[in-house]
Amino acid sequence: MDDHKLERGDKISSTLVKAIDDSMIAVVIFSENYAGSTWCLDELVHILDCKERNGQTVLPIFYGIDPSTVRKQEGGYGVAFAQFEERFKARMEKVGQWRAALTEAANLSGFDSREFRTEPELVRKIVEDISSQLSKNPSLNDNDIFKGLIGIEERIKKLESSLCMWSDDVRIVGIWGMGGIGKTTLVSAIFHKLYHRFEGRCSLWNVREESARHGLDRLRKQLLTQLFNDGAIQSLDTPFVATTYIRKRFRCKRVLIVLDDVDSSTDLEALIKGYEDLTPGSRIIITTRDAQVLKNVTKEIYEVVGLDTSESLDLFHLHAFRTKRPSKEYEMLSKRVAYYANGNPLALKVLGCFLHSRPIEKWKSALKKLEMVPLNDIQKVLRISYEGLDYIEKDLFLDIACFFAYSSRKFSREEVESIVDEDSTPDLGITVLNERSLVTIVGCTHNNVIRMHNLLQQMGCAIVREEHTQPGNRSRLWIPKDISHILETASGTAAIKSISLHLCDIEKDVKVSPTAFSNMSSLQYFQIICHDEAKCRLLFPDHGHELESYPSNNLRFFSWDFYPFKSFPSAFINENLVQLKMTNSQLVEFWNGVQPAPALEKLKFIDLHDSKNLTQMPNLSRAINIEYICLAGCTSLVEVPSYFKNLDKLQCLNLSDCSNLIIDVEWISGKNLSQLYLGGTAIEAVPTSIECLSGLLELDLSDCKRLKTIPANICKLKSLATLNLSGCLNLEKFPEILEPMELGSINLRGTRIKELPASLIGNLNWLFLLDLSCCENIESLLKNPCCLRYFDNLIKLDVSNCDNLESLPELPPFLQYLDVRFCKKLKSIREIPPYLTILEANHCKSLETVSSWSTSLVNESCFLHGCSYRFDNCQKLDQNTRNSIIPHAGSLQILSAARSPEENYGLSIMFCYPGDDVPNYFISHDHTDSKVTSIKIDHPPNWCDANFLGFAFCFVIDLSEVACEKLFDRAVVFCTFNFNDDGGVEYRCKVPVKWYFQCSKLNSDHVLILFNHDLSYKMLQENFGANWSSISSIVTKASFDFQLGLEYVEGSKYSGFRQSDVRPKHLACHRCRKIIKKSGVWLVYDQKEEEETTGFADEKVNSNTEEDESYPNIISKRTKLL
Repeated sequence: MDDHKLERGDKISSTLVKAIDDSMIAVVIFSENYAGSTWCLDELVHILDCKERNGQTVLPIFYGIDPSTVRKQEGGYGVAFAQFEERFKARMEKVGQWRAALTEAANLSGFDSREFRTEPELVRKIVEDISSQLSKNPSLNDNDIFKGLIGIEERIKKLESSLCMWSDDVRIVGIWGMGGIGKTTLVSAIFHKLYHRFEGRCSLWNVREESARHGLDRLRKQLLTQLFNDGAIQSLDTPFVATTYIRKRFRCKRVLIVLDDVDSSTDLEALIKGYEDLTPGSRIIITTRDAQVLKNVTKEIYEVVGLDTSESLDLFHLHAFRTKRPSKEYEMLSKRVAYYANGNPLALKVLGCFLHSRPIEKWKSALKKLEMVPLNDIQKVLRISYEGLDYIEKDLFLDIACFFAYSSRKFSREEVESIVDEDSTPDLGITVLNERSLVTIVGCTHNNVIRMHNLLQQMGCAIVREEHTQPGNRSRLWIPKDISHILETASGTAAIKSISLHLCDIEKDVKVSPTAFSNMSSLQYFQIICHDEAKCRLLFPDHGHELESYPSNNLRFFSWDFYPFKSFPSAFINENLVQLKMTNSQLVEFWNGVQPAPALEKLKFIDLHDSKNLTQMPNLSRAINIEYICLAGCTSLVEVPSYFKNLDKLQCLNLSDCSNLIIDVEWISGKNLSQLYLGGTAIEAVPTSIECLSGLLELDLSDCKRLKTIPANICKLKSLATLNLSGCLNLEKFPEILEPMELGSINLRGTRIKELPASLIGNLNWLFLLDLSCCENIESLLKNPCCLRYFDNLIKLDVSNCDNLESLPELPPFLQYLDVRFCKKLKSIREIPPYLTILEANHCKSLETVSSWSTSLVNESCFLHGCSYRFDNCQKLDQNTRNSIIPHAGSLQILSAARSPEENYGLSIMFCYPGDDVPNYFISHDHTDSKVTSIKIDHPPNWCDANFLGFAFCFVIDLSEVACEKLFDRAVVFCTFNFNDDGGVEYRCKVPVKWYFQCSKLNSDHVLILFNHDLSYKMLQENFGANWSSISSIVTKASFDFQLGLEYVEGSKYSGFRQSDVRPKHLACHRCRKIIKKSGVWLVYDQKEEEETTGFADEKVNSNTEEDESYPNIISKRTKLL
């Protein structure tokens, strides 16, 4: 200990004694002259006494002296003690205490400076040792730090990764997020976890408020005082960090600095200026709501995201019920709260405390009120960010909160920037809102969607409601009741800027006044949203065929679903309009008789899809900036205007399902056209002029039933990536591809094509998807059956329902998905490529052999989406395929996947094929004559060692007795793990394992081989908790009890592997003894070393199965059947 206030000859101060008593670790530095100080010796005696009484750790440092000199009191120590014995003759017991203390301390493990080349190396080693010991100390246990902090551990790990504690550089890390998201909680937790690793530390909380209240000078003094533990700094007039005095002290110690809630770049610069002189290894952590504050000082910015649904419910329950498990009657209401809070921890805590101990009736009324009036404790925290905006940014925030975020569609950043008045600089405004965590930009560069947190949106709505007591005098309207009243009474005013009305929320018919829009001269954004014509409850009894008044000429966005009138009057011509959307309208014509064409230079987007009565297009010849036109489903359109060829900026044209439209691609031009949808039209031939569309990326001609030919010069479309010709029933020939293209996806489903031209080889090197399903005439894929292997980038091949396909060529090397379902004449599948993760061969009635399976274990990356290998009802599969090829492949895939559980979280593997035997590497049990479906095994010692990867299961199922009146889409196996130790203590864990198949169409016994990461070692750790390590070391017996449930979805269509997005209507749990005839368990071990030396174990558990000699037995010898 170093007490600067001690003068020579003084006794140890009471403050120092208390400091020693309160310390967990005492570092004693023995130097040549140490024994000459009675004060040092008294301190040492007290330290060792604390060690004896309190278990305090003592770390001796021998600085330039041999430990034996201290232990034996030789050399200078001997001289000092000779003097003490003369000086303290009357108190020799004290001298004895000193000698004993030195001897005891010298016998403790410590550091000898002579063993280190430099002093910094010694200091670094001492700090590392102390940090290590402190991290293990129970007083700093993570459980204490994280108590009541749901989801904090994972966020701490991510932040620690950004801090790079192993690095010796001076690192600044920013923590950014919206108000209440948990920034302060996170940085507080990380500070308490890490502060002991640093020689100096400082935490300044709520810098924004403290700076405004007391000024920066006080904050700087507070920061430096904490760092150097020196109160004298308070007397300095201007303690700037950059002064020579401060910089010199910075170079002496590694420090940890936390600056919480910084909202100003100026404040931040004043607080950290000069910190480049900090000792290597120092860390500065800054929390803020404004990312721009951080960008000038660091690139390392950690964004704090909200809690997920499970974490949200746990945190809310903790505050509402003081437990994580509420009673059932509160479950649905709790989920409503979690949805409302949208992962914001502050909101969850406040709402939990607010609803605590209240009866359920009060909960219901409180939640109803919250939809209109948010809790003030939440809003005052969120509103801080809003108040920091300028008036233009505030206006943009309210536009997004009360209009764009209220739409049924998602608006991209690019869209909002184009719709909002350019004088408001929306590009800069959105950037500011994003940096201040008031909006979130999600997605890629060209499709980045603007999102707003529920609570921020509600705050914006609350701000607008404060503008006036009368809705007609507010700037933005979104409440159906308010809008209905204004439309009926024509009580709108010039204050109204936006209207967003969801018709499904209107409870009664609304009679719209003819002059409803007359006074809304400032209206810029208008949308009426409806997804069901039956819910369109707007009535226009006095309007005739059109509205008498329309919104103002300031209108920039107009959307009206199921527009009820036949025409759109010329009075509505608006030069400021950017987007026009009138889907499912009753329109017959647009701007009838207007000459010349209206000047719509700002118009970029028009969508009139499913306006089935529309007979002619609006005149858009002067809409020179239009980028998107959608007329899909306008079945009364018979021709397309010739001016389309002059729309040079047009990027997307959708004419799908315009069944009476006369298509002439000659009128389509423009290098910017990238998407052309002509599916479902009456086109008979694609003209050769299509080669002019040099920028085309996607061409959709699906369901063009009259289409017969595709020109060979389609290869001139060098940018074309997707070609969809599915459902073209009269298309018999795919064109020769005579030049290289970048075509990646070809869909020929349901065409009459017989084979593909050989010219595809070498010219479609980027092809990754080829769909030839339901091509009944196809007999072989290519003229040269060996050529398919040259498609190196092909990852998905679908030839299902090709009735005449008898054989497959050699498959591409990197193929991942192969679908050959219902290929009735297919007899064999050649070698399965090593990267194939999904093989659908269901109902191939003639399939006899799968020639071979790659024995090399593939890269784990191909398992990201799971593996499924299906041979349902392939009754002609030969015995070698059933007993050897497929089971062997299952073992290899499971081993490969299980070795990388971190990357394959949520992965499932399934093999399904006809058969009635469990492969011999499983420990199996026959349930035919049993009333239970369980397996019991004995565990030898150390069964759960470092090589243990998890459990795999196998079942032989019989569905002959299952009544399949409905279509069962899913089967769910519930497996209860029961572990027992020698004392009979039982440990249980119920794990759902899911895989999917059509139960109604399995007409014989089938073998299922299953692995799921719910069965992996890591998942067992999570299910059993922190006790798993100790449990696994003492259990000697285990049993696995199985239950099987069948789910069906009414009206659903089978769509192959994985249907997790389908919601089941019913779950039927059947008695497993009528379904599961046999079952097996495989304890999967990482056997790489064993494979390299001796190969797989050769002991056989089931010897009654004939196998190919090359097929390995992979069962571990360490486990046996009871």
